[in-house]
Amino acid sequence: MILTNARILTFDSANRVLERSSVEILADGSIGKIRGAGSRPAEAIDAAGRVLMPALINCHTHLYSTLARGLVLPGPAAANFPAILKRLWWRLDRALTEDDVYLSALAGLMDSAKCGVGTVIDHHSSPNACAGSLDQIERAFRKVGLRGATCYETSDRNGRAGALAGIRENVRFLERRRLGGMVGGAFGLHAAFTVSDLTLGACAEANQSFQAAFHVHLAEDAIDRAAVARLDAFGVLNQRTLAAHCVHITAADRRLLARRGVNVIHNPQSNCNNAVGMADVPALRRAGVLVGLGSDGYTPRLWDEFQTALHLEKLRARDPRAASPALLFNNRTIVKKIWGFDIGRIETGARADLILVGYFPPTPIRPDNLLGHLLFGIAQAPVDSLMVNGRYVVRDRRLVNVDERRVAERAAARAKALWERL
Repeated sequence: MILTNARILTFDSANRVLERSSVEILADGSIGKIRGAGSRPAEAIDAAGRVLMPALINCHTHLYSTLARGLVLPGPAAANFPAILKRLWWRLDRALTEDDVYLSALAGLMDSAKCGVGTVIDHHSSPNACAGSLDQIERAFRKVGLRGATCYETSDRNGRAGALAGIRENVRFLERRRLGGMVGGAFGLHAAFTVSDLTLGACAEANQSFQAAFHVHLAEDAIDRAAVARLDAFGVLNQRTLAAHCVHITAADRRLLARRGVNVIHNPQSNCNNAVGMADVPALRRAGVLVGLGSDGYTPRLWDEFQTALHLEKLRARDPRAASPALLFNNRTIVKKIWGFDIGRIETGARADLILVGYFPPTPIRPDNLLGHLLFGIAQAPVDSLMVNGRYVVRDRRLVNVDERRVAERAAARAKALWERL
């Protein structure tokens, strides 16, 4: 397959912008030759001058939260983050059934695909439907056609039996994922303040043979502010660790995260919504920490997270020059380091995870002004097509592999029953 007549944003080392160019998609799902302006190979698919760029990557989300959209609980609103967890999320995850897990993941991945996100890194919890839950999420990934990874959120908040069940589910899924593929695994932990020393030790021991990524919430709220040193003492922090949030950390914590090579995932809109504070992303970067971007289940629109992250950096610094686009590009480094996915750039040999965006710029696009076009043009433009591993997932703004309306109707019925159980 060849896509031709595209304005290509390569996101390669030179950040090239190629006008009226062509990209070859090979049968194995990789990118072949990239031809310059004026080339129009026979039997090519005409991009009609639209922007072709790498698909987006969401490095931290919760697909199980999809069925909570619009949920209103009786009583006064939660006044702080621990109350939000207890009144909403921990009640919701305990009420999930196996079918809820599948449909919530399916609907969430469909939303992500339509927003141009080709890779989703999920963090899951369903204490009363724990065994086999990660298989249901993998099933949803395969149905929609997206790339990604998932894990089970080990925690002691549901007792010792619940913690052991979480460990078993992570181990079981990682055993199945040894051979790799489109959906990878990680070893999930909730957060240090809900995981005992006994359970942390058991998780570290269980993960010895896998050396899988630990995926954990870290210092999202002040209740978890002493977590960095404690997790490090159990060997949880290393270059494969995904640490979401890192809002309430010290300068010493940042230096330790940098020494261990930990990958911090910034979730700006969720942090704002829960009023937990702003991660000091510039300070993390100065310390040498690799910082990526996630949505924490708040939205499937990664562009909105990117814009919010940049605006928060400027506000924190009181300096309009403070923002850095690195957050958007670091995700590809993180997923390649942990799962080996060679995505996020249009170069020969990389995987063909691509989006075609209906953006026709009124001004020239160059490497030095690309950020402005991303923020003020491409982020608002419709995603016409999404391709993952060389196969269409969205084409002409329609999902290829699933019936969107039918899934939405099934999900709405499951959500109604779920809400009634709450």
